[in-house]
Amino acid sequence: MRPTTFTRIHASGMMMTNLPQHFTIHGLWPTNFSLPWPANCANNQPKYHFDKSLMTATLQGHLAPDWPSLLPGQSNMEFWTAQWEKHGSCSAERFAQSEYFEKALFHRHNLDIDGELKKVGIIPDRIKTYSRSAIVNAIKKTKTLQVEPELVCFPDNGNVLLWEIRVCFDADLVGIIQCPINKSKGVNLCKTKSNSIIIPV
Repeated sequence: MRPTTFTRIHASGMMMTNLPQHFTIHGLWPTNFSLPWPANCANNQPKYHFDKSLMTATLQGHLAPDWPSLLPGQSNMEFWTAQWEKHGSCSAERFAQSEYFEKALFHRHNLDIDGELKKVGIIPDRIKTYSRSAIVNAIKKTKTLQVEPELVCFPDNGNVLLWEIRVCFDADLVGIIQCPINKSKGVNLCKTKSNSIIIPV
């Protein structure tokens, strides 16, 4: 997730300081190839509710730079709790809570999206634009074994801002697969073929 784009959407008009200048994790979301997608599974399985005691100081220290809350007034712990309750609890039969967060961090660092973009000269900028194909190719040629990631964009005063880069994994979080058709409400996949996407700072 691109923090600058996120805050333009969810904290428009507010002064946000110390935003990360790298892509951060939005979530690790169990999905299927049909609808509805699983959510809030702890409501039916109380034993899968978020357990704060499992969030060790070491784990929190690893999560804070790469999976921070970007909403004003929401702590990191509140964000992690919400992500586990809505999404992670639906993977609890495969992954314990700590493992869920650790897996997300592993794949974030393994993919190294910021590094792969930088290698081909794609650098975040206030006005410089890039093509969708250039962004996609920088990632899929090296890290996703030719599987195309999803780009989520946000229209902003005539500009197209990159919001998220989504990569889908198999149920064991081992292999990268093609993402299901996205039907999430309010999500706009970047479909533009022109050189018009801004990766804002």
